[in-house]
Amino acid sequence: MKTLVCFGDSITSKEKSKDGSLRLTSRLRQELTEWVVMNAGIPAETTRAALERLQDDVLRHQPDLVTILFGANDSSDHRLIPINEYENNLTYMVNKIGAEKVILISPAPVYEEKQKARTNERMNDYVQIVKKVAKHEGTHYVPLFETFSERNIKKYVIDDGLHFNKFGYEELSELILREIHRLTAITYSRKQLSP
Repeated sequence: MKTLVCFGDSITSKEKSKDGSLRLTSRLRQELTEWVVMNAGIPAETTRAALERLQDDVLRHQPDLVTILFGANDSSDHRLIPINEYENNLTYMVNKIGAEKVILISPAPVYEEKQKARTNERMNDYVQIVKKVAKHEGTHYVPLFETFSERNIKKYVIDDGLHFNKFGYEELSELILREIHRLTAITYSRKQLSP
């Protein structure tokens, strides 16, 4: 069986939300039945902290594909990783994993009325770095920020304006599955994921 590791922060972590709805890896696991789908998400984490666990949580599993989704904490007022360090950290991860195995995901926009530690203007600066690294290193790219920016972000997040509700996870998993399908020709039943 092939292995997919989902590497990230609280957006990636956990299998179910408080309301019982499925989060990212549990949704992906439903469709990628021939894959081992591993959750390597840690709440509140930045790319700086993630580098310390890259070997144990990602590389030692010898994954066939790795999703990388960081930026919500790197761009926050209370953690704020300098943007050049963020770029270097992502580049290091890609080089260690192998660009052909990496699906870089841009961080999502926030609902600013509810989210006081982050702004979409600053988040977009970090998104541009993800796009730059993806292009420069030759990784695959999922435009989460761009996709959600075209819609009403309020529909996809819980009351904190940052973390996803079931609709947010449905869309995120759909974007990732579409990219994996493109890369591997795996078929899956669109919008047939459990609530």
